[in-house]
Amino acid sequence: MQRLGLALFVLPLLTACGSSKSEPAGGPHDAPPFGAPDGGGFGTSPDGGKLAECAEETKDIFVISEENTLYSFHPPTLVFKAIGQLKCDTGGSRPTSMAVDRTGIAWVRHDDGTIWRVDTRTLACEATRFVPPLETDPFYKFGMGFSTSSKGGSNEQLFLSDSLGAGLAKLDTDSLKLTYVGQYTGALSGKRSELTGTGDGKLYGFFVAAPAQIAEISKGTGEIIETKELPGVYTGSAWAFSFYGGDFYVYTASEGNGGGPPRAGGGSDVTRYRPSDGSVTVVKPKVGFKIVGAGVSTCAPTEGPH
Repeated sequence: MQRLGLALFVLPLLTACGSSKSEPAGGPHDAPPFGAPDGGGFGTSPDGGKLAECAEETKDIFVISEENTLYSFHPPTLVFKAIGQLKCDTGGSRPTSMAVDRTGIAWVRHDDGTIWRVDTRTLACEATRFVPPLETDPFYKFGMGFSTSSKGGSNEQLFLSDSLGAGLAKLDTDSLKLTYVGQYTGALSGKRSELTGTGDGKLYGFFVAAPAQIAEISKGTGEIIETKELPGVYTGSAWAFSFYGGDFYVYTASEGNGGGPPRAGGGSDVTRYRPSDGSVTVVKPKVGFKIVGAGVSTCAPTEGPH
């Protein structure tokens, strides 16, 4: 069932710089078990051609704090490394969501609806010409994440999840045209989520529910393919989401238990969901700062050593 006639929802927007090209979005057919690794890699393209190597620094997760500081996060060691404070000329608006492309550029959505491109190595900022919808319209506020257009491919698409519950859309990073995909289905219909994609062409959402849920999403329709409830995990006042090495990492902070400025013993909790054994583990409690956005490129590994 579609909401508010959004099956035809398309926003024509102005053109800005970008490098991603779109391929047909994948659907739910022939999918392996939820969260299971399926051997995606970057040695060859689907037609056997050699793909460009990803820079090593584009393989880690990146997170941004409430204070505008960008960090890298290396899951094998659980180490956060401060890169520096963003100094984009946003007029005081603050980041609310982030996605990272294969070249190491972070696409950062701010609370005034604008999107800025930030180099994760140099912190150089560039305003895009993205024109947000009206504040009361779908996709004014959203979560976001990149996913490769096909398993093992190097082309990728940027997907958005509407915070008013309208479901899934994709944003062309060349034209900045937003195209509606579809409403989420089942019990997650009308729910909001943060997104993360993978180098094997999959897309997942971390959904605001009680407790929180992770779901695989069809990139072609918005259909929910499969869900996993995370016992004891609640989104709280700030949440973010990423994938690395076959595992999912969620970042949550609650008021009175990690909100506000950085301080010893405060900040967000990092929880890992490992599909290979079904475990849900707080791997790093109270990191000392409140995480409001996370992004990981499709260069990140799709399988881990475990």
